[in-house]
Amino acid sequence: MKPAILLLKLIGLACAASLSTLAQAAWPEDKPIRLVVPFTAGGTADALGRSLAQQLAKELGQTIIVENKPGAGSMLGTREVAGARPDGYTLLLGTTANVFNKYFYKKPLYDLQRDLTPISQLVEIPNFLAVNPKLPIETLAELIRYARAHPDQLSCAHSGIGASPFVACELFKKMAQVRIVSVPYQGGTQAISDVIGGTASLVFQSEALSYIRAGQLRPIGVTTASRSPFLKDTPAIAEQLPGYEVSAWYGLLGPAALPSEISARLAQAVMQILRSPEMQERLALVGGVAVGSEPAAFKKKLDADLAFYDQAIPALGVNAD
Repeated sequence: MKPAILLLKLIGLACAASLSTLAQAAWPEDKPIRLVVPFTAGGTADALGRSLAQQLAKELGQTIIVENKPGAGSMLGTREVAGARPDGYTLLLGTTANVFNKYFYKKPLYDLQRDLTPISQLVEIPNFLAVNPKLPIETLAELIRYARAHPDQLSCAHSGIGASPFVACELFKKMAQVRIVSVPYQGGTQAISDVIGGTASLVFQSEALSYIRAGQLRPIGVTTASRSPFLKDTPAIAEQLPGYEVSAWYGLLGPAALPSEISARLAQAVMQILRSPEMQERLALVGGVAVGSEPAAFKKKLDADLAFYDQAIPALGVNAD
């Protein structure tokens, strides 16, 4: 190649790189940002997504539009974000379902590690293990002893196969070596209602905290690795069953190849939002603990989750779909 032509090509590449850098530096421009919530309106994910959007709009000085895209265990909304342009104008409120879809669908619509960019983990929420107060069970050890003495007589209500409470229930049964009937419901509220009414015996559900506080359910354990600051006297299940952990999380993700400058700015905005009294108060209502991680830390969290469940979920013997 002639020196003059080579020089022109190098100049062109340098200009292109400079324009790309300038475009990223200008983000966000005067155009709205979409935050896709892959669940129906009215639930915990929707409430958190709308609170985040409101605060994020203030931090970025730009409009954030929340779009609910439910379906296929959150895969429809997630696939839309995975296929969007990586320009920072389409984001996803991710959940633990983004990990579990790999294991409970034969043909997942996306690959979490390949198709999405982790930005920041927002919050960690335990599934609270609680029983009907009329049962003669007050501790985790008593629950295990009772279940072993009465195989298939207790029932575990949860919000559906493939969701975090379902995995929490099945992993508990496996590690505690007990036979408890698994009963799926269309949502956590209905599952909790049937435990309170005595139709089911126990429940694993993040929404159970308010019912525990009201005295309608008796707390037995939490599914996070350590105790919840909102139920300090209730042990983590891992204290009885070492290695047990099935926490629910919410996080912000974008399409693959999202520029690191945009990811970093979003992560910093999220961390600032999570420090606000308003967001702390909202999280406390559902027993959520604010995290606010850098993109690299969130990626490490997702990789660790996948490595753990690659081993744990196949051992449960639950078929995909």
